[in-house]
Amino acid sequence: MSRLKLVAAVASLFAAAVAAPACGSDDKPTFPDDEDPITKDGFEPAPGGMRRMLATEYVRTVELLLGAQASVAAQPPVDVAQEGFDAIGNSILSLSAEPVELYERSAEAVAQAAITDKGRLAIEAPCVLDVMPSSGCYEEVATNLGRLFYRRPLEQVEIDELVDVATFAEGWANMEGVSGPAFDQGLKYELMAMLQAPSFIYIPELGGEPSSSGVRELNQYELASRLSFFLLGHGPDAELLDLAEAGGLATDEDVAALATEMLDRGDAKVALEIFYDELFRLRYLADTPKNATDFPEWSPELAEAMRQETLLLIDDVVWGEDADIRTLYNADYTFVNDQLAMHYGITPPGSGAQFEKVSWPATQNRAGYTSQGSFLAHQSGPLRNSPTKRGKFVLQFLMCRVVPPPPAEVVPELPEPPPGGATLQELLELHMEDPACASCHALTDPVGFAFEHFDTIGRFRTEDESGIPVDGSGELEFLGQWSDAKELGELLATNDEAGLCVIKNLVRGKLGHTETDGEEPAIDELGTSAAERGYSLKSVLVEVASNRLFRYVGAPR
Repeated sequence: MSRLKLVAAVASLFAAAVAAPACGSDDKPTFPDDEDPITKDGFEPAPGGMRRMLATEYVRTVELLLGAQASVAAQPPVDVAQEGFDAIGNSILSLSAEPVELYERSAEAVAQAAITDKGRLAIEAPCVLDVMPSSGCYEEVATNLGRLFYRRPLEQVEIDELVDVATFAEGWANMEGVSGPAFDQGLKYELMAMLQAPSFIYIPELGGEPSSSGVRELNQYELASRLSFFLLGHGPDAELLDLAEAGGLATDEDVAALATEMLDRGDAKVALEIFYDELFRLRYLADTPKNATDFPEWSPELAEAMRQETLLLIDDVVWGEDADIRTLYNADYTFVNDQLAMHYGITPPGSGAQFEKVSWPATQNRAGYTSQGSFLAHQSGPLRNSPTKRGKFVLQFLMCRVVPPPPAEVVPELPEPPPGGATLQELLELHMEDPACASCHALTDPVGFAFEHFDTIGRFRTEDESGIPVDGSGELEFLGQWSDAKELGELLATNDEAGLCVIKNLVRGKLGHTETDGEEPAIDELGTSAAERGYSLKSVLVEVASNRLFRYVGAPR
């Protein structure tokens, strides 16, 4: 018996997913197509399927199930975004051999950490702390801990497979004289098998039997998992699975009440921070290149201060004030430490590294997130601003408008300046003389020029690199007219399209798909509800979780 055979036995469990058992009856009511209350207004849910856990979800779920020491050891594959979001990539991209190997290595490191400190394991399987655990302990681990790993009760065949792996590993350890208790080796490989199981790595959202209109309702365990990942950023705990087993998520009112309670947990704040870290590209800020000769003050420390500034603004708007989420775009205050205040050219609060809430100076015409360094620096080049990048981000991710990619034949470089020089705005206007360029730039650049009062690292200025006064004015039919970044922020903060975009970003970034045409009736009703509730993000999260687009899916993709 060799370790190679043992690893192969564990890997064999990864080779094929086991379908989740349904919870309760799959009997569906039959309606004439025009009378089904779910679909009568034309609603058609997005296709069902299986989404792979995000790397952050994997690590945080490991922490929930096996403890902090185990989560430190977790090293899942890096996510690959599609359509701007990791969750969409994890829904449509298949795994190659390399990430499968990374899951195996991570599983071994996590399992080793878990058996080194068994305190968290013992909560679900107290037998692991016995001086001489009996062979029945492996079944206890598979039954109790396996339910948390797979987010549903295991079938007996699954339990037997895990016990076989553990027993095989224990025998191998005895035969090879592996140091330490042989039981621990069995436990380690049992955990490795669960950590590599498709039922752990993938989140099934398949639903039961379709109704007469083709709609599939998620079973209680699938709904509990979707709710936990959506609001908390990790898998469900034992209490939530108990609730699912009891049918406690049967109605939208049940889900809304639970979602409201879940938002009071610290994990909800962490999950939302991770969401905005991705949406606002904050996680890439420290790696944003700047020319060291022209901008020697740019550093990882300054970038991290800008990231914290934005996260503190989000925290204040969502959790502190429970305000209109669009306040992110017109807030007349921000959060700075002394380093960041001096960078912006405002009076330092005298707090050293600690962040303090301060008002923006009226002379700088700043307002909200798009006047913060995290946006201005990341959406710029190493040497100068990029109105195109800045405007494109606002349109794509704050308004959810489609900005078409440039035609393949278009050369992205700006034309050479005419004799006597030209401002960046004038160069871009020359660039737009090509009709193929104008189709995109006519949308992005007017928005991007609103931020011309801020250089490539977010400092206020009144003149561009050539010493010519900057002009931040612009106008678009669907937005209105503005004279600078502050006025543009005010327009965004009162724009219903920007409010609806918040909902769409939650669907994309947390549910893992771009909203479909069939979901439009549900998206519209969520937009109406959000407006009635003052666009409170906490209310929006509850409304999405208790909406039909959350509970129902279509045929698997």
